[in-house]
Amino acid sequence: MMGGLLMVLATVCFVCLDATLKLLVRSHDVLFLSWARYLFQVLYLLVLIPFFGGAPLLRTRFLKVHLWRGTLMLGSTVFIVLGLKFMPMAQTYAITFSTPFLAVILSTLFLKETASMLRWALIVLGFAGVMLAIQPQAPDAGLFLVFPLLMALSSAGFQVTTRAIGVREHPFTMMLFSGCVAVVLAGVLLPWTWSDLSWSEWGLLAGGSLFGTMAHLLLTQALRLAPTSIVSPMSYAQIISAGLIGYYVFGEVPTTATLVGGAIVVASGIALLRTKQ
Repeated sequence: MMGGLLMVLATVCFVCLDATLKLLVRSHDVLFLSWARYLFQVLYLLVLIPFFGGAPLLRTRFLKVHLWRGTLMLGSTVFIVLGLKFMPMAQTYAITFSTPFLAVILSTLFLKETASMLRWALIVLGFAGVMLAIQPQAPDAGLFLVFPLLMALSSAGFQVTTRAIGVREHPFTMMLFSGCVAVVLAGVLLPWTWSDLSWSEWGLLAGGSLFGTMAHLLLTQALRLAPTSIVSPMSYAQIISAGLIGYYVFGEVPTTATLVGGAIVVASGIALLRTKQ
C-alpha cells in the first residue's frame, strides 16, 4: 500500500518537472537542460545527505549498477523531453504508459520475478492501447513518436536496476551516484549544447529539478517497498495531472484516439496490479 502511494506522489512530481522542461526546450538544447536538471539534483542531495545519514551515504558497493542507472536515467529524461517538444502531454504520457509492461518483462528476464499467463495477456492488451494512442497512421505522425517509446524502455530498465539493489542501497546513495553519472555524461557535450538562460529560466529549472529530485527519491523508496510488477502500474496517476497541465498551461486538447488508447492502457495496468503473481 505504501509503495503504491509513494509511486503516485512520484508521478505527480515527474509531471511538474516535465512541464517545466517542455516550456524551456522550446528555446534551449535538450542535453543542456538535462545536464542542468541533474546538476541541481546532485546539489540538492549533497545538501540533504547530512540530515539523512551523512558520510556513509557517500559510499557504495554497486558502482557498475549506478553507471547503468545513471545512463538509463539520463536517457529517459532526454527522450521524454524530446517527445514533449513535438507532441501533446497527454499523447506522450499515453505512450510512456508502456513502461510498467516493459518493467514486468524486464523483471521477469533479469530479476526472475514470475508473471502468470493472465498478466502476459494484460501486457499484450496494454500494448494494443499504446498503439492506438500513438496513431501511427495519422497525417502528422512522424519519427518523434519513437521518443516516448524509448523513454518507456529506458524508464523500465531504470526501475528494474533500482529494484535489483533497492533493498541493499540507501535511496540517497542511489540517486546521488546515478545523478553524478548523468551530469558527467551530459556534461561531456556542454561545449556544443550550452544555452544561455535568463535568471528567471534558471529559477524555473531549479524549481522543476526540485520536483524531479523528490520524484526520484519517492520512486526509489517505492521500489524498495514493493515488487516492480506492483509499484510500476501506479504510474498511471500521471494521466490526470498531465492532462490538466497540458490543457491549462499549453492549451492541448487530447484526441479521442489518445483518450481511448490511454484508457485501455490504464485499465490493463490496473488489472495487472490486482492480479496475483
